[in-house]
Formats: sequence, C-alpha cells, structure tokens
Amino acid sequence: MLHDRTDVTREDNNMAMLIRDYDWATTSLGPISSWPIPLKCAVDLALPSHAQIVIFCGPDFVAIYNDAYSPSIGTKHPAALGRPAKENWAELWEDLEPMLRRVLENGETVTAKDRPFYIERPVPETVYFDISYSPIFDADGKVLAVFCIVKETTDRVGYEVALRRSEERLRSMIEHTMVGVIQTDLQGHLSFVNPGFCQIVGYTREELLTLTLQDITHPQDLPEDMAQVRNVGLEGKSFVIEKRYVRKDGSPIWVSNHVSAVKDTDGSVREAVAVVVDITARRRALEVERRLAAIISSSEDAILGIDLNMMITDWNRGAEKVYGYMAEEVLGKSVTILIPKDRVDEERRIIDRIKAGERVDPHDTVRRHKSGREVHVSLSVSPIYDAYGRIVGASKNARDISVRIEAERTKNVLIAELNHRVKNVLATVTAIARQTFGKATDLELASATFEARLQSLARAHDLLTHGDWQSASLERLIREAVAPYPSDRFKIEGPEISAPPKLVVALSLILHELSTNAAKYGPLSTDTGQVSVAWSVVRTGERKLVLDWVESGGPPVASPTRRGFGSRLIQGLLSAEHGGQVEMIYAPSGFRCHVQASLSAEWAADNN
Repeated sequence: MLHDRTDVTREDNNMAMLIRDYDWATTSLGPISSWPIPLKCAVDLALPSHAQIVIFCGPDFVAIYNDAYSPSIGTKHPAALGRPAKENWAELWEDLEPMLRRVLENGETVTAKDRPFYIERPVPETVYFDISYSPIFDADGKVLAVFCIVKETTDRVGYEVALRRSEERLRSMIEHTMVGVIQTDLQGHLSFVNPGFCQIVGYTREELLTLTLQDITHPQDLPEDMAQVRNVGLEGKSFVIEKRYVRKDGSPIWVSNHVSAVKDTDGSVREAVAVVVDITARRRALEVERRLAAIISSSEDAILGIDLNMMITDWNRGAEKVYGYMAEEVLGKSVTILIPKDRVDEERRIIDRIKAGERVDPHDTVRRHKSGREVHVSLSVSPIYDAYGRIVGASKNARDISVRIEAERTKNVLIAELNHRVKNVLATVTAIARQTFGKATDLELASATFEARLQSLARAHDLLTHGDWQSASLERLIREAVAPYPSDRFKIEGPEISAPPKLVVALSLILHELSTNAAKYGPLSTDTGQVSVAWSVVRTGERKLVLDWVESGGPPVASPTRRGFGSRLIQGLLSAEHGGQVEMIYAPSGFRCHVQASLSAEWAADNN
C-alpha cells in the first residue's frame, strides 16, 4: 500500500521509485499520504503487472503508469508522469478525452479491440491498441480515476493488413492466371477452381463444384492419380504428375499437376491444392520429336550432325554401323576422322555451301571406316537452324553403297560360296545323325533329339543368312537359342559382337544343348530358376570370346556319372576348332559352362 513518500512497495520497480520520489504535492492529487485508499490500491495493483496500465486521475487526468506501459509513449516517458494527460497526449487528445470523460463522469467501462490512435513518440504514426477503460470509485461511489489497461496491437494489425493485401494479390493472381488452380478433399470433391482451370477443362465453375476429380480424370490415369492424392493425406508430401483430364466436349487434354497438402491447425491433412498446367502442345511436340528420333535412330543410313567448326554433335546407330565408331568415340571430335586425307578440301567446300544456306544434294563419295578401310557412300548435307533461324551446323545423311559397287563381285563369288556351304552343312548333319542314332536305344527319343538339333542348326544358318554368311550378332544368336523359354528367366548381357560363321554354328548347337538340359534338369524345370548368359572379348595376342552360362535357383546339382552326347557335343564342337575351350562346372549352387573361342580372322577364312 502507498502511505507516504517513503512507503512505496517493490522498490526494484523503476516506476515505483519514480512514483515514490515524485513531488505529488505540486499536483492536483496532493501527497501520496492524502490519496484515497482505492487509488493507492489501484497503483499497487498496476505497478508489478506485466500488462500495460495507465491511470488518469481527477478532472485533469493526471497520469500514473507502470513500467510495462512506458514504451508505449516513447520519448514522452518519464515526463508524462504526474502531468495532466492533455500535455503529453496532445496529438490524440480530441480522440482520447471523450472516452476518458465517459468513464470519469458516467462511471462507464469503455472497451475496444485494435482501436487506432494517432500518436507522436516522437515520430507521428497511427498505432493500434486493445483498450479497457474502467472507473476507480471512492468510498462514496464517486469516480476518482480512470484505470486503463491497454495492449498495443500495431504489429499484429500491420501483419494482418499485409496478410489481407497479400491474400488479395494472391487471389487476384489466381483468378487472372491462365494456369489452373484447384482445391480438393482427399476423396476428390472439388471445393475451389479458378477460371484458368475452367478454361483448361471446358466446364464452368458452378459445374465443376458439383463434380469430382474422378469425373474429369481420364480413366487410364485415375488409379495412379487418386493413389497419389491419398498418399498426400497420409504423408503430407507434395508430388508432380502428368495426367489427362477429359474436357466437357469429351476430348482428352494433357496437364502437369503440382499437388501440395493443405494442413489444418493440428497438422492433419484433409485437402490438397493443385496447380494445373496445360502441356498438351508440349506432349504433342515431344511425341513428334520421339518419332523423328526413333526414325533417325533406327535408320540404316548414317545420320550425323556437325557444327560449323566441323565438330561432330550427333551420331545415330546407322553411323555406328557404316563407320564403325560408337557415339562416345566420335562426339566432340572433328568429322575429318571420317574423311580420307585426299578429300579434306571436299568437306571444307561443303561447309562453305552450308554457311551460305545451300543444301548439298546426294552425291557419291568415299569416307573412312574406323578400321581404316574406305567406305563408298551416297552423301547429302542440309543446314541446321537454331530457334532464331541462324545456321548453326549441318545434318549429314550417308548411305553405304558399297553393296552396289561390289554387287558384281559378290554375284560371282556367291555360287562357289553356296557350294562350299552346302557341303559344310551336309557334313554337320551327318555328324549329328551319326552321334544321335549311333548308340540310340529309343528311336522315338533319338528322332526328337535329332529334329531339335537340326532346328538349332537351321536357326544358326538363318542368322548367317541375314549376315550375308560373313557373320552374325552374338546377342541375337543367344536370344534365338533360348527363345523357346520364358524371357524373364534369362539375364543376357554383353557387348555387340559379330561372330564368324563356324562359331555361330558351334555356339548355336552348344546353347541348344545347354538350354535343353536346363529345362529338363536345371533351373528352367522350376518356377523360379534363372540363367545368366554373359560374354566379353579379351585380347591375349588374339581376340577371344569368353562366354559364361550360369544357372541358379534350380534343383541341387551333382556331377554326372557318365557323359551323354550333349556333353560330348558341347566339349567337342569348340575343342576341335582352332583351340576353343569348354569347361563345365557342376557346382552345388548351380551348373556353369565356361566357353572360350577365337574371334580371329582365321575363323572366317576357314569357312571360305
């Protein structure tokens, strides 16, 4: 309680000391000792409070306030203490006085939230307060003073104003953007759509708000889309999906949906918002690009791109076949690696014509293969333009015409070659028949085995026929050999290799025997067994093929007590030919066959 100038509680309180030391005898309140008990109690209540409290006393509203209030009046503190309010609240007095008098003269309580006041502290500004002005009565019921509890809300009001403006700007952007914006619950019911989305799908806003995502999503895209939306509810993670909507007229339209969770105050997700971009034109352009790229990639012609400095920028599979280089070997290198030294000037003349915007019509010329041999090609060249219409390079289309040039020679060789091949085939068939039927006790089984081996031989000859009896793709040979069995049971990997004819025949028969045994006794006799076929090329003085057939997941493996024809065939086919080796390993985890065979030129020469 306040009793006199020396009896003020909480002396650690700054305002308490200021009030204690103030000469109140010079004010209309008089010394503290003369203050009415209700006023002293009010001051005692205000001083330790963390709420902002100011007490305006008597008819001239002498100010008494606590530490929490002092920042609200800025540089006017501490001069405002003990002085009539009109002196230090002059700039807002016309606004403040009527409220204070309602309390002082009528005993009313005045409250307001976020009430604006113009104040100078010292910079003029409009500030906002939550206020509660209530009367302090004396023992006779007369109002002694106005007890003001205030809370400055300027920052919050400013934030809310900024937030409202931001929301208005965002709303305006959403309403006027051509990008679609929608909000939906996790069951697909639409709660908000903007005009941009209406334009994308061709419905009015009113129509869409009666529909669901399921109603307007393409049936083929619906399962994945709704599964993703449900995951948003479970995990709260955003996602992006390209999907199709079905427009009101029934036509599909491709969009990119960027979907994010909308979280409640408790962190739960009940809705999602999506930004929808029409990508139909882009998808069509990509589809055209894919088709063109597929055409170029699969073309037998060598199609390559160069810049104006003659550096190679693009390289298709046809170029790999015609020139022998893989793309990674030539990209970024000068195209002159393909040009014989005596024709380099020809390339420079072509580039000069391209720079002038001319097209070079098809003409016969000579280029150089990776191996060093010359390749006869029919070459045409066209300018490449960038998005601004500037010439930035050239597209070169080369067709290998070596076949045309060599046609006559090939025709003369063909008859002699055919005679030789027929003899070889008959010799192979005779050997297979002798081994199959020589010690056969079951003629029906022997006949079936003989027929299967002849079919394997026929497939090998088919492959060689496609390769002009010069070579055949090893990968294609392997895939043909295991074609009768499910493809998902095989893992086939290795580099592109062209195998010479005798090796093709030998490997075709070997792979037939291995796959037949795997189906009878090995992993292909089970539901889960697997076979790995991997190969590589090693150079130890000569090029050698190394091929491994590895079985897994089949029945337990044990070494056979005797070798059947299949085993003898597998080991004999390569061992008899130029130092080939076959090793069969009967490991408990699965049978393995390790094959080595020469890829040297003698293999091919021996077949001519």
